[in-house]
Amino acid sequence: MPVYFKNNLEVRSWIGESMDFLTIYKNARPSGVERLECPERGRAFSAAGKNLFFLLYSIFLIFLAAGESIATPPVPKIPDWFEASAAFDSPLEIGAISNVSCSLKPLLFAITGRIEFELTDAAAPLAPLTPIHFSLKKGETASYKVPLHFVKEAHSKPITVNFYFDFPRKEMLAHIETMKSDPEEKEALVQRIKAAADIYQISRKLDFIITANESFTDFTGGVYDKYLENGFLIKSREINAGGVEATLAEIKRYEEFIATVRGAPELKTYLSTQMDLVSGEDRYLNYIYDAAYHYYSSGDPARAAEFFGRLLDGAVNAALNVDTAEVFIDASMNRAVMLYDAAKKKEALDSFNKIRDLCEKRSDARLRYAYYNLANYFRLEANPAAAAANYRKALAVKPGFTACTSELKKIEGVPREASDGETGPENGKHE
Repeated sequence: MPVYFKNNLEVRSWIGESMDFLTIYKNARPSGVERLECPERGRAFSAAGKNLFFLLYSIFLIFLAAGESIATPPVPKIPDWFEASAAFDSPLEIGAISNVSCSLKPLLFAITGRIEFELTDAAAPLAPLTPIHFSLKKGETASYKVPLHFVKEAHSKPITVNFYFDFPRKEMLAHIETMKSDPEEKEALVQRIKAAADIYQISRKLDFIITANESFTDFTGGVYDKYLENGFLIKSREINAGGVEATLAEIKRYEEFIATVRGAPELKTYLSTQMDLVSGEDRYLNYIYDAAYHYYSSGDPARAAEFFGRLLDGAVNAALNVDTAEVFIDASMNRAVMLYDAAKKKEALDSFNKIRDLCEKRSDARLRYAYYNLANYFRLEANPAAAAANYRKALAVKPGFTACTSELKKIEGVPREASDGETGPENGKHE
């Protein structure tokens, strides 16, 4: 009988339990010539079948971890008959005006309808909002702009753009008749079109965060949100719900499992093809980072340094099949701040410069944070020229980085051509 999972969380939970079992199984103690026994009651295995079972079970976990979902039969899809988009057309800042830009393009036949907006209390329209009505011919493109004044901070309060179309049932049915497809699929699609509502609605949610320091509309570039008392900026993290002890237990579990999988000759072929998914390397790296961040934020720099070292000087380099850049940059930034706190200023500056270079090489949007922290370093070291130069570089990466604008306003009489201060003691005091 097939097994079905309700959601991906159940899949991941089952994979975790299977990892524990597989670790125990592979490390089972030989108790005789023909049988191997596990330390768990009731589990014994034939020596002849042990390697074959381990290989097949591991491969199964690899593919399950890669998919984490069960395929479902496809639903007949109505052909795309329009394109609709909505986005902010400039960076957001408190007190500034930015447009919500909408665009429409009919693809198969003419379209008619209207556009309506649902705003948050952080955004005030410059004029009373009324529905925007449209009537467009096939291939015609139309754009609409709604200016909004952003007046306060906002978190998790998206602006919603609702597109309402008069559903072109007659035209759609005529188009379906011209399609070459399976008769049963075509009939199912016809029935779906006939049953469709007269008004077809889609919504575009514009997620954003706007704060006094920085605003976000694109969250793929990383979000650093923890401004420390000395002005440095790092990314906050939430520790495991079970606390640091649960995190440490997960670290130990993954280390045991990774060692087991990588030590199995039966899996060498699969590991060499970049399929080391079952080891959960990405989760393992993040668990170590969680522990380091916990000890750092709890005021235990010695333990924090231990786990930052395990992560940045060990685990990241040993990882085989995951992109380690994200966790490496975030954790390195945190460790550089910790070095400054420990009065290891030269090491901190070197670290910030290396992070900047890596972000530049990768075209990583967190380059703005590297520049910001470099600027803060020189601000603390009483070098306003170098600080201002780096604040401006951060703004060049991300216009609307309000924290940089605010700091620049505090710096008086700084030439715009000032050095960024990266070369050494002549640009600031080091220890």
